Amino acid sequence: MIKLKFLPARFGDCIWIEYGNGQNMNRILIDGGTAGTRHDIKAVIESLPEDDRHFELMVVTHIDKDHIAGILGLLKENDLGFKVRDFWYNGFKHLTAVEEIINEDDEDFGAKQGEHLTQAILKHGISWNGDFNHKAVVVNSDILPKITLPGGMQLTLLSPTPELLEDLKPKWVKEVTKANMIPGGVLPAEEAIDEDEEVFGEVPIPDIDALAQTPFHEDHSEANGSSIAFLATFNTKSILFCGDAFPSQLVKALHIINPDHKIDIDLMKVSHHASSHNTSPELLEKINCSNYIISTNGSTFKHPKADTISRIIKTSGVGTRLIFNYRSSINEIWGLNSLKNTHNYEAVYPEAGQDGIEIEL
Repeated sequence: MIKLKFLPARFGDCIWIEYGNGQNMNRILIDGGTAGTRHDIKAVIESLPEDDRHFELMVVTHIDKDHIAGILGLLKENDLGFKVRDFWYNGFKHLTAVEEIINEDDEDFGAKQGEHLTQAILKHGISWNGDFNHKAVVVNSDILPKITLPGGMQLTLLSPTPELLEDLKPKWVKEVTKANMIPGGVLPAEEAIDEDEEVFGEVPIPDIDALAQTPFHEDHSEANGSSIAFLATFNTKSILFCGDAFPSQLVKALHIINPDHKIDIDLMKVSHHASSHNTSPELLEKINCSNYIISTNGSTFKHPKADTISRIIKTSGVGTRLIFNYRSSINEIWGLNSLKNTHNYEAVYPEAGQDGIEIEL
């Protein structure tokens, strides 16, 4: 049995996973959403008996604030109140050589928060990338790393590569240096982390057939390219956790798993909240999947994007299920009966008045 809770992480990701036989359950937490999500995570932890507050694995896929901030807030406390077997996160020390300092700015890039997370991990003595001999969580060759967690969950790493981590380092150095911090070093007092603002707008009824045919252009954000992504399998079930990874890297890794056939997947966590640039036609063609979960409330960046949802519907075909952890003014258009009946898909939302959604496989 696998139970997944896609917590209300605002415009980010926060995924609580339990797997086991129903009595002895093991846990994974992937990402922590924006700063306010720490309260949701803490509430779920505190709902457990005190002697059962443990995780086989915590993962921060990359350092953008909509993935890191909630975990950082959780680890700032002096007494965690829970145990972690291992923590996967690529910090500054896991990046490779600096070649140049780039000039572009990105308000949502989180190198400063990444440095604070490093200090929090060290402060609490948490095992850091222990499954990788405390080195970088990376795909180094044509053989994908496979980690079997206690309880039998197997994770096959798909992203990132050392080259993608290297691309991140100049940007990391620039932001941290600008904040009068030393990359990988001792930090000044941390500034308060702002909550996200909700900004919505009207959404026109999409032309799914036309949108599915629009040209695809891949993401080039260094932070997204550094995302930890993996295929999780337990018993007969498989889930593709994409983080915000580049689709070209995911396709390359899935091709290593099976170069000649599609990969059967029971659920895909759609990369980068269904942005226009992280779910390529090639990626969708490489998998057999009917269930797609999109984690976002639509604020700030107005995800999910209509071209990505259209590609999913047209490629996956009859019986596609779009699962949302919020009902928002951005995504509710996909629940229109006229669209669902014409294109033979389902749209699943949280119950009225609730945010976040649970899935059992």
